Amino acid sequence: MLCRLTLCLLLYLFNLHLASGELLSREHKTYAASERANNLTCYSCSSLEDGEKCANITLNSSREELEKFARSCPDDMRICIVKRISYTTSNENSTSTPKMWSLERNCSSKCEPGCIVIGERTKLYACTNCCDTKLCNVGKATACRRPAASLLLPTLATLLLFPV
Repeated sequence: MLCRLTLCLLLYLFNLHLASGELLSREHKTYAASERANNLTCYSCSSLEDGEKCANITLNSSREELEKFARSCPDDMRICIVKRISYTTSNENSTSTPKMWSLERNCSSKCEPGCIVIGERTKLYACTNCCDTKLCNVGKATACRRPAASLLLPTLATLLLFPV
């Protein structure tokens, strides 16, 4: 019973901090993590400036094309990202296929993967993908994942309702 009460209290405090934004706005690094050198390399380009070559980075691209966009990330940026903005238009009978408006690849200090959809007849899609290995940001940010924090709360609730 005491264990269940403690878990309930921890869940309440976690939700309180999450709602206030404290857990989302702070980053805690151990001494070892802050001393670790950042050797991450990401592709860095924008389809608005670099055109189709940035939009279609694939493993089949020539080595020279790929090296042109590779950049070492600063120490505080340990994530590679791909951000894509696309849109569709629709009428009473049909919806168009998504058309890409812009795509950006870069290093980042934080990332929230997923998509945001805005609009009705003309829908804007703003999607972001994150990864943390060398030159991993090659996709077009089409897959959407739920953030890890949204998966944690149902798991804790299950533990409270069905103790082992």
